Amino acid sequence: MSNPTLAFVPDVEAAMGRALTPEESERAEVMLVKASELFRLRSGRLFTPGSSTVRLKVNGGEVRLPQSPVNDVQSVIDDCGATIPHTRFGQVLTLHRLSHEFVRVSYTHGSDDVPELIRVTIAEITARVLRIDTRAAAGVTQRSKTTGPFTEAEIFATHAVGGQLLLSPDDLAVALSFRAVSTGGTIVQRA
Repeated sequence: MSNPTLAFVPDVEAAMGRALTPEESERAEVMLVKASELFRLRSGRLFTPGSSTVRLKVNGGEVRLPQSPVNDVQSVIDDCGATIPHTRFGQVLTLHRLSHEFVRVSYTHGSDDVPELIRVTIAEITARVLRIDTRAAAGVTQRSKTTGPFTEAEIFATHAVGGQLLLSPDDLAVALSFRAVSTGGTIVQRA
């Protein structure tokens, strides 16, 4: 089962400033899936409701859960299989026993309300691909046309050639701004 997209066709239409054609709407649906997953990979966050089991390093009796908002913690278990008592404040768990270095935490997280900055960013990524000139999408890197003494030249941007959906440096900066603080843990399973 795939994750829900972080933006929708009406968001892309707002970014484009016009209604999409039926063909563009079909393409946008597919691109929204890819853009959402690329953004999730770079940010390290899901943003939508889900559950995770992660193995985290304990630092000063605390662990920070990578996904937010945290809805519920089902279990905190040490490497020997013992349940660890804890209290939660937001994404931080304070453990009531300090004789362990790593814990395995199962918890639910996410919200149905994707932050507006993320929704707009995903919509703009998709709109940018829809705006790519068809010649650039076909692989043309440059074109020139001469008529008499006049020459018209066009050079297509590197990201446009082939019509690829990529995160721009600005998109990456937005994704990284949502990355959780690392505590040296590893994701064991993400459901």
